[in-house]
Amino acid sequence: MVRQSFLGCSAWITGASSGLGAEFARQLAPEAGCLVLTARREERLRELAEEIRKNHPKAQIIVAPADLAAPEGIEAVIDRLETERVEVDLLVNNAGVGDFGLFYRADLRRLRDMLDLNVRGFTLLLWWLLPRMIRRGKGCIINIGSISGLRPLPYYSAYAATKAYVHSLSHGLEWELAGTGVTLTQVCPAAVATEFFERAVRCPEDLKEVGGPPFMWTSPEEVVRCSLEAASRGKSQVTPGFVPRLCAAIFSYVPLPLLRIVYRAALSGKRRPGGELADERIFMEKRSDGRPL
Repeated sequence: MVRQSFLGCSAWITGASSGLGAEFARQLAPEAGCLVLTARREERLRELAEEIRKNHPKAQIIVAPADLAAPEGIEAVIDRLETERVEVDLLVNNAGVGDFGLFYRADLRRLRDMLDLNVRGFTLLLWWLLPRMIRRGKGCIINIGSISGLRPLPYYSAYAATKAYVHSLSHGLEWELAGTGVTLTQVCPAAVATEFFERAVRCPEDLKEVGGPPFMWTSPEEVVRCSLEAASRGKSQVTPGFVPRLCAAIFSYVPLPLLRIVYRAALSGKRRPGGELADERIFMEKRSDGRPL
């Protein structure tokens, strides 16, 4: 149940075509004054908007498809919001992708896309929205991080690094925003039952190796419910689910030397996921000025 603090709000949800983003839209729909849905897949966004309108006929929904990995994609949505005079009260900064496997076997284009979306796009949204919220003296940010951002994670090395960035940025902004009327809540879930992992793996046989044991999994419904509850109370960080929350607390304080021993023991003798070695021809790509990347 969405708390009263979100009554009548204008909520911009990124990554809204599936998973957590779609569930945020569903749970906010009964209370929000306006939902702005953004993701790359326009057809999925329109299907979600139709589903919400069937259950909530009075819901005001703006379908704003965009590739937030590209600055022009962000600018297109911003221009539309300004044209329609939508003042965003709540940003669910959720859009992101993963990549599971050995780092040195990663596809360069896939790696760049992840960095552009998880770091650059994520940051530019905050840079654009925060001054507007601060001027109005109110606003709420929900940054979707990950338990993997609390410590290094083999086979998710680059993805975990992007979430470590989210973790650091969120706590820094939390202190900067003190006294402005704008709150920021970072959500650090463990494995969530969405299509994220299907898209993160490079080959089908890796699917059985991602996500961890069953007790570390959480449903999208629980993650969103806990996130909105935490944000409505102004909490700075939350990990949904009792066991994931306990593991996150332990994980945060395990010394790195001990963590190395644990990883070595856990991964010793196991198949290394991630597909074939990256095609070296990728690295011969040229910049627009002819220089190699």
